[in-house]
Amino acid sequence: MKVKSKQPRKQRKSLYRYKNHQRSKLLTVRVADFVREEYGIKTLPLRVGDGVRIIRGEFKDFEGEVIEITKNQRAKIKEATFDKTDGTQFHPAIHISKMVITKFQKEKKMDPWRASMIERKAVFGFREEGLTGPKKQKEEEKD
Repeated sequence: MKVKSKQPRKQRKSLYRYKNHQRSKLLTVRVADFVREEYGIKTLPLRVGDGVRIIRGEFKDFEGEVIEITKNQRAKIKEATFDKTDGTQFHPAIHISKMVITKFQKEKKMDPWRASMIERKAVFGFREEGLTGPKKQKEEEKD
């Protein structure tokens, strides 16, 4: 969904009013090279529990787990912390454009929604066999 206004105030307002299915498109993050070779995808929506590596900023080269995703395209990482003067730790929100997914959630089985998304994205143009649509694969499986 594209914001039609040029005013930053209205752009921010529309960003906060996005619904979850619209926001997931905005929260797509690049996938690390070794994961890209394994699954055949370039980007995937970020989720709580994913392992990420920060590639820019003060926490460059930190790797950790996503503990929270905010509405304004930022994520809080478990290992990236600041120490406050009173001794408590604080997790700053880091913009998702500054991170790369290195591993998926720590579950025994992958989420079926995410697995179907990976299959769909990998089918279209990233496999070495060539560009094949889902209909061709289903026909080949039946034969």
